[in-house]
Order: sequence, then C-alpha cells, then structure tokens
Amino acid sequence: MLPLGTRERSGMAASATGLPLTSVVLAVRNEEEHIGRILDQIFKQDYPSHLLEVIIVDGQSDDRTAEIGSSYSYSGKKPILLRLTERGRSQGLNRGILAAKGDVIVRIDARTSISSDYVSRCVETLARTGADNVGGVQRPLARSHRQEAIGIAMSHPFGVGNAQFRLGKKSGFVDSVYLGCFRREIFNKVGLFDERAAVISEDSDINQRIREAGGKVYLNKDIVAYYYPRERFLDFWKLYFRYGGARAGNLLKHRKLTSWRQAVPPVFLATVALSPVLALIDGRFLYLAVATPAVYVVANLSVSVALAAKEKKPWLAPLASCAFACMHFGWALGFWRRLLVPEKAGRYWGN
Repeated sequence: MLPLGTRERSGMAASATGLPLTSVVLAVRNEEEHIGRILDQIFKQDYPSHLLEVIIVDGQSDDRTAEIGSSYSYSGKKPILLRLTERGRSQGLNRGILAAKGDVIVRIDARTSISSDYVSRCVETLARTGADNVGGVQRPLARSHRQEAIGIAMSHPFGVGNAQFRLGKKSGFVDSVYLGCFRREIFNKVGLFDERAAVISEDSDINQRIREAGGKVYLNKDIVAYYYPRERFLDFWKLYFRYGGARAGNLLKHRKLTSWRQAVPPVFLATVALSPVLALIDGRFLYLAVATPAVYVVANLSVSVALAAKEKKPWLAPLASCAFACMHFGWALGFWRRLLVPEKAGRYWGN
C-alpha cells in the first residue's frame, strides 16, 4: 500500500504508519437482517484497527437495526450509533460525515458485502490516483434464480448502458462510482450531500459537483463491493421507478444529464406513448408506433436468450427479460413522473 504522505502533500493527516484515520459511515434504516453481517466485515478489515472509526446513523428504523448496532462489539471495539430525528439517506450520510474524525470518509451500505481489504484498497487508490473520490465495481449476489437474473440484468450493457461501476471492464476516471471513499476536504469544497432536493440520486449529485469543481472521481475495477439485489420483480420495478425519479431530480437541479444512457429510457417511453397519438394526425407515425415496441421486444428477447445460452441456464431467458423490462419501464416512468409531478422535499430514502 502506498503511504498517503503528510497533510501538506495530500490534504490528509497521516499517522506514524503513513495511513490516515479513516471513518466508515453507514446510513441505515430497517436493516436488521444485514447490519450484523456488514459490521463483522468492517471490523475484520486489514486496515489498522486504531485508525478505523465506524459510525452508524439510524434513520428511524422500526425494526431491531438500532438495537443490534448499539450492542455490537468486536474485540472490544464498538461502532458509534447516531439516531436521526427524521428520515432521509442524505441526512444520514451528512450526520455521519459531520460526526466523523477521519480524514478519509468511506461510505458503505448495510446490504453491501465487502472483502477484508476493501478499505485498504480504497485508501491506497485514493492516494495513488490523487482522486477526490474512488470506488469499485458493484457485483450481485443471489439466493434464488429470480435474484440472480435481476443481478445479471443490472450488470449488462442492455440494462445499464455504459455505467462502468456496474460493468467493471476498466479502471479510470469516471462520472460516478458505487458508494465512495472520499477525501474529507472535498466536502468543504463542494458541500455535503443534498438534503433539500425532493428526490435526487445523492451519489450522482455529489460526484457531479466534485467534477464540476475540478475534482476527480476514479473507478478501480479491482475493488469489488457485492450486494443483494431485490428478490421480487415488483420490488425491483419500484426500485427503478425511484432511480428514474432520482435521476430526473438531478436533471432539475443541474439542468443537464451526465451520460447519453440516462436519456434512452425516457425517450423510448415517450416514443411508445406518443407515436400512436401522432399517427392519428399523420399516418406515417404508424410505422414508428409499431416498429418501436417491436424492436424493443426483439432486442430484449435476443439479449435474454443469449445470456441464457452463455450461462447455460435456460431458465434465465424469461427471468432476465422480465428484469430488463422492469429496469427500462420503471426507470422511464419514474423519470417522467418526477419531471411532471411536484414532490415534497427532504425525505428520500433511496433503497
């Protein structure tokens, strides 16, 4: 691991080992199933334990999440438990950052699963690249066929376009990363996570602000964070409906999208919805009304069948096809709803 150096050189205070004090922040709500597991993984990191601080911010859980967090102990070390008086992922992240003592802030979600060198790899990459935020590749875990199909769809270009943190094909500077390992000083420069926006993709927003301020966001494909996708298609559709609304919130705030892939689903849905109406005015639009959904169905089925053949799992084809449809239509509907229907501010929990 490369040393981070002194504050004058890197902006981060270094210990005698050359490593900075690092704070891990978990903003959680109703995660009793996962909180114990992820705390075990964090406290078993190979990063020096005396340089690792763990902060849990509970967003008014109505299960045993806070109880498990407050009673947790590993080799005499305990996490710090903070309780929000209101719900909201951005509020939870900000409360944790403000309470943190570290010069490096590592965000981890309760449903994530990480290896024992996750923190050390993140900190090393932060030092080596000079980036302000680094992250790794998001990889799915599965307990069922349906969950596996959903995870595969979320890692395929047909589902996510060129989102590098989901594809994991190459390391380099990118527009956004999963979770994030931040230099603390960057929050002084660009501000904390946005609590005012009604519905927003908080990670995309902070990364966009970092880049617009001249900072850098780096993806290390050798760092992997595993996660458990939704297990039911209805829940998956609702998730992508929220994702689409959150991306529209970013568009309303910044007045631009950060990638071509974000425009494809809403443009596709608008074409499907409006072309039959336009065909009543001009018959030539009838071809578009027929061709657009037909091309989509063929493309969806072709990709799904190819995936099933590649994985040698025949059951994957129909399940992947349903997963892709949930992603595309859920995201597009959520996007248009957010643009057209006003939202109340400040109470968004994104998962």
